[in-house]
Amino acid sequence: MKTPDIESLQDLVPHVQEHLLPQIHQAAEICMNCYLMDPAFNDMWTFGTQFWRNTWNRFRTIAEEIDECPFEVSGKGNEYKLRLGPYVLRHHRINSQSRLPSGAKAVKSAANHIQMSLFNDEWDAPVEKDNIVIAIDVDVHRGLKEVFLGEIMPLEVDSSKYKWVRKAPIFLVDGGQASTADVIHIADMPGFVPEEEIVEVPVKLDKSRTNLKGLESKGDK
Repeated sequence: MKTPDIESLQDLVPHVQEHLLPQIHQAAEICMNCYLMDPAFNDMWTFGTQFWRNTWNRFRTIAEEIDECPFEVSGKGNEYKLRLGPYVLRHHRINSQSRLPSGAKAVKSAANHIQMSLFNDEWDAPVEKDNIVIAIDVDVHRGLKEVFLGEIMPLEVDSSKYKWVRKAPIFLVDGGQASTADVIHIADMPGFVPEEEIVEVPVKLDKSRTNLKGLESKGDK
């Protein structure tokens, strides 16, 4: 398909809503059910790891196998990300209190690199803007509450504090309140494993659980 013109974070919104949001909803439902099958021994680390990987497997499947999906898989090995136009997207659960991802080493490293380039007056616009996050607020007790796109940057040079410098809403549960907190000191928090620490294991996704048929029929119209 023809690659859509993407010039801003807001331009990504309809494509995330159409192609990725349904997969986030399904991953949340499935992973919550898996957690509840053995709650005495499952914990938030278990849920967070499964949810991240289940969601990625879905993203990868529709990006690689559905012609109508404009996203491309970008990166090799353990570099899990999607690309659309100049934007690289990684997905992470956000902390329910801080509203920021507690892992996300790769995207924070990219944000630090961008900031240092600006600080040293060596800025050259990159081909890929890779400090973008699909931020997902979900846990087993509250369900899926919110999804938004965010551009993350350090609060200051060489800082362990980060903030969203831009946001674009994707989904908010009925009656929910959009996140407002922007800054928190990033420390080790339980409940999520960054993508760099997950071992690459080939997975054959059950396509019947990814709404592929609906996407294909839409493209045939």
